[in-house]
Amino acid sequence: AWQQEFADIVNGMKEELPPWREVNHEINLIDEGKQYKYHLPRCPRALQEQLCEKTNRYLNAKWWEPWAAIQAAPLLCIPKNNGTLQTALDA
Repeated sequence: AWQQEFADIVNGMKEELPPWREVNHEINLIDEGKQYKYHLPRCPRALQEQLCEKTNRYLNAKWWEPWAAIQAAPLLCIPKNNGTLQTALDA
């Protein structure tokens, strides 16, 4: 039932943004005045190619947008148990 209704967003990453839903959301910062220091993603050498592929895939799908900003949350590159890349924001 729900699997069919949301199949377009739970079956892997598509090459485009998912359709607008009746209820969309934003992630608001708890402390809007908090300042982050700039950090390039630190990624183990073995995962750098996967990070590059993921970055390009997300940019092409418009999930991520390049943007000049004063601050940003650090992106963590974490190896999964199977050796693939998992990214997370350290906010």
